[in-house]
Amino acid sequence: MNKTLSAFFLSLFFVSTTVVAQKPKVWIYTDMSDNTIPGNNHMKTVNDPDDISGMAGYLLMANRFDTKGIVVTSTHRSEHKNSGNQADWANDFFGKAYKKDVVNLNKNFGGYPKNIEFIQSCIKESAEKYNSSTVYNSLEKYKTVALLKDEVEKSTEITNVLCWGSLTEPAILVNYCIANQRFDLLKKLRFIAHWTNSSLHQGTPADPAKVANCNEDRSACEFLKEQALNGSIAFYECGAIGQHGIVSGSPKGLEYYNQFKKSNLGKIFSEGKFVQDAVDHSDAATYWVLLGNWGVSLKDIASNGTNLPEVEKKNEEQFFKFSKSIHEELLRRSKAAEN
Repeated sequence: MNKTLSAFFLSLFFVSTTVVAQKPKVWIYTDMSDNTIPGNNHMKTVNDPDDISGMAGYLLMANRFDTKGIVVTSTHRSEHKNSGNQADWANDFFGKAYKKDVVNLNKNFGGYPKNIEFIQSCIKESAEKYNSSTVYNSLEKYKTVALLKDEVEKSTEITNVLCWGSLTEPAILVNYCIANQRFDLLKKLRFIAHWTNSSLHQGTPADPAKVANCNEDRSACEFLKEQALNGSIAFYECGAIGQHGIVSGSPKGLEYYNQFKKSNLGKIFSEGKFVQDAVDHSDAATYWVLLGNWGVSLKDIASNGTNLPEVEKKNEEQFFKFSKSIHEELLRRSKAAEN
């Protein structure tokens, strides 16, 4: 075979493998909200703004995922009863930045959707928590849970549900599937949670669930962990490896993070939650483990909801080692988005 023909077939091989490669389907539940709404947490906001930086990072990486839905304000803060439509806020705040940056991102990388839309959580105004004694036969009252159910129903692939806050909505969905014997849907779901369990950080060996995201709705947390342990669902608990791996191991100083501010998404990333000389985007652990080649992958985490301290420690150390590379990748994309 001559060199020209050989090169032709080689190019066909690369084209075919690119087409065949499937982007993981992603659905995100986040407690994120407008950080100008005053509240009583340690940042004086209603919800911790770390999810804002985490979301900006996700959007910079969005060509690596097939984003099916992003639900905001999935939280139990009473202040949100009258805080205004947070989907409108997110679609304006992130939507405008994304639309400005996506042109150059597609020029330099390709594969980004033209726009990504946000949905307001069905529990945002009610602050409802999962009730362990309730059988959720219907999702009529739970629009954003029903939307995820419909998405899973029409797909033949696994949908990865990234949980950045309360587990109320995922728990309602699992309860619904069990009540209606929709085990076919449960097989197409994979839950990846940030810090709903840790013996090392916030939690204790005696009570590893004593962490913020589990305390938000302990009933939902316990229900999902029980279902994972008995094999009904796949639930990957990241623990605190985002905070104490990616964030703790990150570059420090304004000089470094000011480099992000020349792009719209980069500016949001760097300013969303800048504390202790670095950006807090710890929930990002859920999508970096899904990508799988940045120090920790799903293979390194149990699928039954457990989070042994020795496993969490090892994964924390791995993310710490890879943190600089993760931030350099985000910076590379932020610079490519400059306009």
